[in-house]
Amino acid sequence: MRLKYSAVALAIFGTFLSLPSHAKTLVWSDEFDGNKIDKSVWTYDVGNSGWGNSELQTYTDDSNNAYVEDGKLIIQATKDEEGNFNSARLKSLGRLSYKYGTIEARIKLPDLDAGLWPAFWQLGSDFGQSGWPACGELDILEAGMAEALNEGTVNSKVSGAFHWWHESESYTGQADYGQTKNLIDDFELNSDMQDYHIYGMTWTPDSIVMWIDDEANEIISLSTSDENGIEQAAFDEFRQHNFLILNMAVGGHFPEIYDKADVTAPMPAKMYVDYVRIYDNDASDYSTEISTSSDTAKSGDLGVYSEGSHISETLQLGSDTELYVWNNMTAVSNSGAAEGSNLLDFEIAADDWYGMGFNMNYDLNMMNYSNGHLNFQMKTINTDTIGIGIASTGGGDAWVDLVNDGESYGLKRDGQWHQVSIPLSKFGIDFYTVSQTFMIRGGAPSEAFELSIDDIYFTESADKITPSGNFTLYSETVIADYTFDLGTNGNLYVWENTLTDTTQSPFEGDESMSYSSSGAGWFGLAFTSDYYYDLSAYESGSLNFALKTTSNTTFSIGMKSGSVSDIGQKWIEFTNGSDPYNFARDGEWHEISIPLSDISDEVDLANVIQLFELLGTNGDISDIEIDNIYFSEGSEAASISATSEFQSATLAIDGDGGTRWESEHGVDNVSLTYDLGAKQSITSVEIDWETANAASYALLGSVDGQNWTNIATYTALDSGERTDVISVDSDYRYLKIDCSERNTIYGYSIWEIRVN
Repeated sequence: MRLKYSAVALAIFGTFLSLPSHAKTLVWSDEFDGNKIDKSVWTYDVGNSGWGNSELQTYTDDSNNAYVEDGKLIIQATKDEEGNFNSARLKSLGRLSYKYGTIEARIKLPDLDAGLWPAFWQLGSDFGQSGWPACGELDILEAGMAEALNEGTVNSKVSGAFHWWHESESYTGQADYGQTKNLIDDFELNSDMQDYHIYGMTWTPDSIVMWIDDEANEIISLSTSDENGIEQAAFDEFRQHNFLILNMAVGGHFPEIYDKADVTAPMPAKMYVDYVRIYDNDASDYSTEISTSSDTAKSGDLGVYSEGSHISETLQLGSDTELYVWNNMTAVSNSGAAEGSNLLDFEIAADDWYGMGFNMNYDLNMMNYSNGHLNFQMKTINTDTIGIGIASTGGGDAWVDLVNDGESYGLKRDGQWHQVSIPLSKFGIDFYTVSQTFMIRGGAPSEAFELSIDDIYFTESADKITPSGNFTLYSETVIADYTFDLGTNGNLYVWENTLTDTTQSPFEGDESMSYSSSGAGWFGLAFTSDYYYDLSAYESGSLNFALKTTSNTTFSIGMKSGSVSDIGQKWIEFTNGSDPYNFARDGEWHEISIPLSDISDEVDLANVIQLFELLGTNGDISDIEIDNIYFSEGSEAASISATSEFQSATLAIDGDGGTRWESEHGVDNVSLTYDLGAKQSITSVEIDWETANAASYALLGSVDGQNWTNIATYTALDSGERTDVISVDSDYRYLKIDCSERNTIYGYSIWEIRVN
């Protein structure tokens, strides 16, 4: 998405003719008619790197910046109190690509004056291998350019552009070609870009035309053949699959705005996308090619360097992948293979770092492996830490350390072959776009040593753990249907030793997590699983925990799904003075219940890897204690039970004031327990007593049915029919009426219980 048109590019082209309108057949579309962005098609770019254009915004995967509403994808740029901008950039990299055909998107833009830069564009699918601009770029819609800002036409002027790598006798280097058109002056349209228009491109093997609303309204065109119809090799970038991008930038080279204070466009600003559609042009000499992630996904035991009979497919050196030795690894052949006849055997010299990797010649789709394993045989006697890595175009690289006398995943340093098996959940990459399948690195050893590797392969994802009912992470009293076993299912990690243990005062049981900061200026921890969990059963349920602190420091509670860093993460911020969920910083325990509907807009509950996170980024915290962490399912039917029944307890919640619960006669200590089906905010409880009422009783509340809070206690109450109205103002799932003294010789009797 760049617009510095080189003189050489302009010299290449003459006048190009629009393609005539023709029949076409719809082959793919996203109509955005669900309630969430389709993650099988779209992923995100995130961060504030400037994106090569000195852009001012931070791209996020936050549902406030990109969401689906009323059949539209909405990309929203926002401005916070400090004057910082957030927005979104969606891409189909590794999920969807196409080659040739007609593409259309119906889009409505916000007021762009001044500083907004919305775009609908494409990049070549070899972006990860060739880089920009050699991958080619096709900009179907760009708006907000400085030229239009200066002349007051920013909401009616649209740009189309091409970017590629040109090689010829006269020029080698980046080439750019673009044009701008005014919707009203040039095309005589009735509305500017703040109304819906169709932004389209017709792409054939020998020409590309970008247009608005109709092909007759050509913005720009490019011929990929010379005047004699001979294809130009310089345009090979435009004869390969492309992936799609939709975004709204703030500032940068295009509007020539580099100071946040100069952005005057109204915020929040919404870019509406009604649909994206791809058509086959119904041509006789070519057809549209659509590639989805399910088309390209690998399966079975996938070999990187293996001769095993169990391998379903092996990546071939020279065609699929290349082996690159980066530094200080000299091939030797002093030992026998672990399997077959070939192995990787290296001599590592002292006093210098070492590394190597298998680079893919295309992005490898390993979507079926994120919950699987990377397996290999290794042999060495060196005891230094060895890093094992995987890299991806869409999610960077990630490393796992094999530590002697620590986390080694099966490696022993005895000079013998050992099977190493690392859960792929340990690698935070994009498994749809794997660019390096296996990497090794290490620091400078004090002595030379030999390192041998063999039988490198991936195994597919194992079945996810799918808990239901009460799923406990850290609890000693909640009756659990499933339990997260530390050391077996995963571990609790304090990030970079940023928290230290302090004296515990548990909410329940004998232990709690009690911490203060270690002075790093930030702090964090997470319950991280070794494998992905499917928490779909809790879609309408809650994440529950007990929390206390006296500190004023801001912190967040979060969850993380998926394998890509900074994507699929949601943080709930706790800020002094505006803490959510009725939390108070009074040094007392408070039970917190976060509806997972507050989290699932960004966290894929079917693919959770970090089940509970604590993070503070703005200073240290003097004290924080957490206990009784568990997930509970959504609302169930309300139910009620009593320790004594002469008439059924259900008659007290049937909504009929003429029916009543009655306990057995002559018994003083009787309890009535009301399960509301889910934790809810309660302001009051009303009890309609029959003449046989309680002279003394207590009302108690509980979140989990195990730990009870006394809400009110009454003694020496009058006999006869009455209605007790009890103020609550708290969140509970369970209520208990604990009767201890009768007012009659009979039992206890309640016409109706109402919870408000």
